[in-house]
Parts: sequence; structure tokens; C-alpha cells
Amino acid sequence: MSHVKKKGETNTMKFDFVIVGGGPAGLVAASEAARHKLSVALIDERVTLGGQIYKQLGIGFSVKDDSALSAEQKRGAELIRSVENPLISKFLSTTVLSVENSTLMIVQNGSSARKIEFKRLLIAPGAYDRPVVFPGWTLPGVITAGGAQTLVKTQRVSPGAQILFAGSGPLALAFPAQIKSYGANVVLALESGRGPRISDLPSLLGAIPGNIHLLKDAFNYRWGLLKMRVPMRYRRMIIRVGGVDKVEYAIHAKVDRNWKPIAGTEEKIEVDTVCIGYGFFPSTELFRLAGCSFTYNENLGGFSVDVDNWGRTSIENVFAAGDGAGVEGVYVATYRAKIAAIKVAEELGKITPSQAELLATESRNGIKAKRRFQKFLFRMYSIGEGIYDLCDAKTTICRCEGVTKEKIDQAIDTSSDVSVVKALTRAGMGLCQGRNCQRQISALISKRHDMKISDVPMSTPRFPVKPVSLGSIADETVREEKYFIDG
Repeated sequence: MSHVKKKGETNTMKFDFVIVGGGPAGLVAASEAARHKLSVALIDERVTLGGQIYKQLGIGFSVKDDSALSAEQKRGAELIRSVENPLISKFLSTTVLSVENSTLMIVQNGSSARKIEFKRLLIAPGAYDRPVVFPGWTLPGVITAGGAQTLVKTQRVSPGAQILFAGSGPLALAFPAQIKSYGANVVLALESGRGPRISDLPSLLGAIPGNIHLLKDAFNYRWGLLKMRVPMRYRRMIIRVGGVDKVEYAIHAKVDRNWKPIAGTEEKIEVDTVCIGYGFFPSTELFRLAGCSFTYNENLGGFSVDVDNWGRTSIENVFAAGDGAGVEGVYVATYRAKIAAIKVAEELGKITPSQAELLATESRNGIKAKRRFQKFLFRMYSIGEGIYDLCDAKTTICRCEGVTKEKIDQAIDTSSDVSVVKALTRAGMGLCQGRNCQRQISALISKRHDMKISDVPMSTPRFPVKPVSLGSIADETVREEKYFIDG
């Protein structure tokens, strides 16, 4: 029998500032808000704080020697300690199902849904690995950089015996170098963008102020790959993976500036693991459900939330920060989160407008410096449209529902509406709710109907944002009864 609320019992909690996301942005925002004496709720669906980049060791692991931790793990641990404050209530293993009228609905550890009321809300949900659809991408042995990172960094498990890394951007340097240093056998790293040129030097010099540490990291990663004898090849991209029941080989090819494979340049390599790292997609579900407006930028992960210079979205009292608002990296994420928390403190009367401006100055300067460096990187590593042209008719697009490109193309012939394609094919109705396939379907629609991908609307957001048991969200006044029919 379900729980029945007792008279006078409430299932709603109230806070000044509610933060969704316990990654770097959420941690910085919570710490800053508590410093200004705001009551804070920090919510994350993981069992530990830190997010993807500051992912901590899993439950059951302990650290006896702090010197064995990586710089990222140490920085993450420091940020996590910063939210050990009585003003901050932490909700881990907690899923946010909806946001509406200054209220969130949450489910913690599979229990019954509860409500949290807020005066201000910061959504900082982070991002997830960009899915890349090509023949063989559903074979066991194809893994994203985030998934492989979890295995290697937090569980000390190698994803395979012979690993091919294929990706682009800073991740294509950092990731193979990192997992190789842990002992994983990376045999080849592919970068879809072009390599550095002498002609890039003037732009690089302009990007150096405030970013010398990033250049140092890039040099160390590249030197690490050379020292560990991991070949890195530019302007090449994964185009197909093959094998019987698992990855046995991969085909890669040279690509043009738009990442279109060049015929006749294909090469085959025998591997048992293909690790994909072509950047990230922002987790936009809550923003969409809240009704926030968006702008499309492929290099920031696609649809990015529109915000002002304080991080306020188009919806009153809702702020955005972190890669979930547009993928710009951990430094910009934390700067934007701190600025948002400062503005919340001002709006709730804890500091004056002039104090807020002064406190935000350092973070604003930091954002400017990092964006100068991003502009330099985009010259070499802008996402090419060819990333959406790798699949063939028999390639599974929606892996949850097993829908092929051939079936999706038939639906697209009749409509340019993602929701119509979803209804006709079931693509996007599975467990991931379109996170893995919707952008690929949008790209197919844009090509077939001669549209910009940014003009293809996203599917309609629905409650609940994440899968949840019906028992968790059922009306608590409903009782379970047994009925018997006499024969």
C-alpha cells in the first residue's frame, strides 16, 4: 500500500537558490552563494559530486596517498570540500523530472517524488559525449571518451587491448595521452582537424595572455604521445567499424576541411576498441522544459541557451552555466557559474549592485581570455558537416529502438518535422529519449529538405525529463487495492 500523507505533513522544500548539477559549475556556484549567506540546494544524479571532468573514485575505492591523485582529481576534491557548508543541502542520486512555476520535482534514490521551491534557479547539467553515427557504431567495443575515462580513471579498467582513438579538438590530444599514461594500449590517435601551422602563430600569440597553462598542457600531452610512441594523424576520421559480434577492425580515411571523406584514402587497422571523442552535446532537456530560448552553434555543441552577461536565461529567475548552456570548457563554466551566483546574491538583497559588479570583474576577464583561446582553436578544429554523412542505408540510427537510416529516410520523405519522424518510426522513443539519435535525424532532415540544421526544431520536451518508475510520481493519495472476481 502506498504512503498516505499525514495531516500537516509537507512534501515541499524551500531554498533561496537551487542548483541542478554537481559538476565544476554547480560546485562553484554553491560555494559562492553560501558565502553570501544564501540557503542552497545542490542536486546531482550521480552518487558523488565532481561531474565528468572532476569525476571522483567510485564507492568502495579509497585513497591512501594523495600524491597518487591526478591534478584534476585534486582540484575536484578541493571544490567538493568547498561545499561542506551548513547552508548547502546536497541531494545526490537525485533526478530532476520537471521545472515549472519556481518549483522542481525531484526523485531521490528511487523514492517518491518531492518538490523543491526556489527563489532563483541555476541549471548547470553539463554535457555528454557527442554521438557519431557510422556503420558499426553499435558494435561492442565502440565506446565514447567519457565512458572510457570512467573505466580508466575511476575504476582502473582498460576498455580494450588495442585502442584506436578518433576525435577532434583538445580532447584528441588530452584523452589518448591520459589513458595511455594509465597503462591503456592506445595504438593510434586520429584528429579530424588540421594540424598546427606557422601561419597560426600570430593568432596563437594573441591568445596566450591568460592561457599559458592551456598551451603548456597541450604541449605536455603532445610530447607525451610522442614519448609513448602513439602516432597521431591529422585530417583523418573514422568512417566504419567491422567485426563479428564485436569490434575487430576499423576503417579511417583522409577528410577535407568539411570532414568529408576523400575516396581512395581509406586505411584499415586491426583493433578491438574504438574510442570516440568528437566533442560534446549540451544537456538541454531542463532548459527546453522551462521554455528557455536557444541559439545554434555547432562548435558549442549545437543548441546553446541564450543568456545575458550575468547568466540569466529568457525565463524569469532561471540562470544557466556550465557546458549544459553551451560547451566552452571547465574554466568558462566555473567563471559563468560564479557570476550567476553573485547576481543571485544581489537580486536577493545580500550585496549591492556595485559590489556585484566588482566581484564579477575577475571572472569576466577570465571568460574573455578563454574565449580568445577558443577562437584560435575553432580555426583548426571547427566541426565539419561531414560528421553527419558517415552512415549508410543499413546503419542503425536509433539504437534504442533499432531504427535504420533507410526507415528514417522513408519518414523524412513525408515530413521535415522531427516529431512526425519520431511518431512514424519510433526513433527517439527509447531509453535515451533521442539524446543519441535526434541530432543525426535533424541533419538528415536538413539535407533532404534543403534546410539549415539550426532551422530543424527539436522534439517537444516532455515530463518526466529522465526515465522514472510510475510509483515514484503517482499521486500519493492513490492506494493499491486488490480486486478479486468470483468465478
